[in-house]
Amino acid sequence: MKKIKNILIIGLGSIGTRHFKTIKKLRPNIKINLLRRKESNANSLEKEANKIFYDIDDALKEDLDGVIIASPSPMHINQAMKFLNLNIPLFIEKPISNNLDDCWEFKKLVKSKNSIILVGYVLRHSQILNKFKKIIQNNLIGNHLYVEIKYSSYLPEWRKNSNYKNNVSSNYSLGGGALLELSHEIDYANWLFGPFINFHSLNTNSKELEINVEDMVKIIAINSKDCLIDIHLDFCYQGLERYCNIYGSNGLIRLDFIKGEIITKLHSEKTTKKLKISEKYDEMYINQMQHFFKCIESDIKPMVNVEEAIEILKIIEKCKDPSYNLS
Repeated sequence: MKKIKNILIIGLGSIGTRHFKTIKKLRPNIKINLLRRKESNANSLEKEANKIFYDIDDALKEDLDGVIIASPSPMHINQAMKFLNLNIPLFIEKPISNNLDDCWEFKKLVKSKNSIILVGYVLRHSQILNKFKKIIQNNLIGNHLYVEIKYSSYLPEWRKNSNYKNNVSSNYSLGGGALLELSHEIDYANWLFGPFINFHSLNTNSKELEINVEDMVKIIAINSKDCLIDIHLDFCYQGLERYCNIYGSNGLIRLDFIKGEIITKLHSEKTTKKLKISEKYDEMYINQMQHFFKCIESDIKPMVNVEEAIEILKIIEKCKDPSYNLS
């Protein structure tokens, strides 16, 4: 069995830092190399790195067992192409890109290389969402009539040690905005209830945050079973809500990520069943990284592949431009 010895992380912002710490916790013996811009802010983790590169061509000369791309999304495909040509396994943070046009050549090359590529939609690795999926598959509530998904948070509180106006999330040119930044919800909606047969989106900037991207989104979709799906995304509300309600012909199932619970209410029963799942926020990132390691060392298929990630980007592109042809 192949053993991972040497990994490169591209980008050491908040998510790159999280991946660095996760690897150190899981596999302290793995050598972690960094690829950073020279003008990047100093990070205390740099002293723990094996090597620091400031030029991607220098990093390409390193004998690497895997690469984690945690840079802003406009850079993902260009960086990934360089390592894909060397057949090095890749973990690309979500979204796979901010621009669909960048993806087509990449998709062709991925097929020809048959390389390992995992895309970082981390909710797929959470215990509570996977339990929710199993409950849905038991068909307790009958036919799904209507699904309500909401993720509402406050961007200035995401990274309290930095000015949110300067972060990727707030800047259009860096791939910011609620559609791309909060696309975890779009991914799991498509995973659990897709494919979408028809959908429409309303996107707006509340002006509350003084940024140049959409901070509120409403997506209304219909899937192949005529179920209506309502997805609300925003990062301008000074509160925190993250849930999924499924209204069925026989009852209701509610997943509350914040409370860590799944509630089932059936029309035929007077009682409400509540399942508490104790899961620390870091656990899904640990599960995700362990999965990436297994993909490399045991040759298993990535849980979220390039084609699935491109499908999410197609939905986002259509939400931004209703005239876009998805075919």
